[in-house]
Amino acid sequence: MISRGEFEENSISYNSRIEPSDWRYSAAIVGMIRFFDDREIAYSFKGRYLYYNFEDIHNESNDLEGDKNYLLFAEKWFSDKMHHKELDIRLEQSEFTEEQISEINKILSVNIVVMKEVFKGVKFDGTNKKQIEQLIEDNRLKLIKGIFSNANSGYKKFINNSKYRSESGEVCRLLGFCVDTGRKTKSIGFCFDKESRTFNDEVEFDFIPFAFSQSGSSIFINNNTSIKYLLQSNGEMNYFLKQQFENQKTWNSVFYSYSEGAGFIDYDVEVIIKNTETDYYESMFVRQNAIEIFKKISDNSEFSDSLKNVFKRHVKVNENYYINVMQEVTDSILNELSLDDLIERLMKVEYGTDSTTPETYCLSRLIYINKIIYEKREGNMEKTPEFKGSSAAASQVVQYFISNRQENKIKGYQQRLANTLISKDYDRFVEIMLQLSSYTEVPFVFMHKLIQDFEANKNLAYNFINSLIISSKRKDEKGNQEEE
Repeated sequence: MISRGEFEENSISYNSRIEPSDWRYSAAIVGMIRFFDDREIAYSFKGRYLYYNFEDIHNESNDLEGDKNYLLFAEKWFSDKMHHKELDIRLEQSEFTEEQISEINKILSVNIVVMKEVFKGVKFDGTNKKQIEQLIEDNRLKLIKGIFSNANSGYKKFINNSKYRSESGEVCRLLGFCVDTGRKTKSIGFCFDKESRTFNDEVEFDFIPFAFSQSGSSIFINNNTSIKYLLQSNGEMNYFLKQQFENQKTWNSVFYSYSEGAGFIDYDVEVIIKNTETDYYESMFVRQNAIEIFKKISDNSEFSDSLKNVFKRHVKVNENYYINVMQEVTDSILNELSLDDLIERLMKVEYGTDSTTPETYCLSRLIYINKIIYEKREGNMEKTPEFKGSSAAASQVVQYFISNRQENKIKGYQQRLANTLISKDYDRFVEIMLQLSSYTEVPFVFMHKLIQDFEANKNLAYNFINSLIISSKRKDEKGNQEEE
């Protein structure tokens, strides 16, 4: 919510006050404060209120010079998107190789309208750098506006660029909120009453691009209990994500990195996501239960490191469909859902009749996470003896078949058991397990849990099947080493 009037804070008078009533106002606050700090513009905040002067953020004349502060900050915040800034850097030296000259000319000829206008007919030959530098200096604000307002990763990523630096309008300027009132009238209001619509738009929303993280998937944490916490959470997150992306990680990896200092998401909080390829904002709520699961995963440093390899996987189901493992695991934890469906889909892929080398490593990690989810939901975070027992029983079964030269039976049982889970024929699973126990004389103590409540303890079945393959691989590797 925004108020106009006379406000005094720290003995300074201001004519505007904004409160984080929803995430849009929260993000505007963070963006404006970053702008004020950089341009050394007076402001003050206390609790949930930010005090400022409207003329410091609004360019009434709508000219380049009047918007100078805004544009110079945009140039700084989105510096890696500014082609003229790259020219500035490349032209710093006094002598140039043919390769360097070629790279500079590539930038000069980039297919952007404002770049073509400013550098029309200009070609760098190694001797005319002052000409190019002067063109940049004379047209800097024009270049910034042209690049920033139209860049897919700049203003245009967050806001309808037809509303660039405009007055407050009838509908919100943000993507996903902006509606063409000339074409859509009745459908945008309650009960087809266009007068009932509320699309509050504010000049302050032009500062929202500066509030999100500087990454492909831009993130904003709406921790709006106070402005202090808003700034702290988003400042820490932006720094952390920069480090993560340098290490070739995705933003999802934040949730599995609490041990590395990602503690800025440690409470029930709303997270807003804006991807370049979408014309809307995504919103998710990170609940305390989910945070505790992520922390438990992160606290196991050995396991947490192994996830880096697991989560890189995009499992091919068919020519048109790949499973993004990390995305599905993250979504499941955030929504407090088990990984049963994901595990069974991967089993179907990995344990199919045509698969000779099922990816047990990935499945074992997912089963471990699934165990944590189950235990958290049941209010018990302790290790269960049944889980260890299912692994040990599988190892004994494998040992039996190998010692009796019946290795071919291992895969057969594994496929049959996996198929019963995929088809949800739990009675058949129990029947096969009882036959297997009788045949190998290996006691399956953990089975009483499955017989009592299969759905609640399904992870034991997943673990047993996957452990069959893991144990088999270990025995094969040991045998090969002995032969060598």
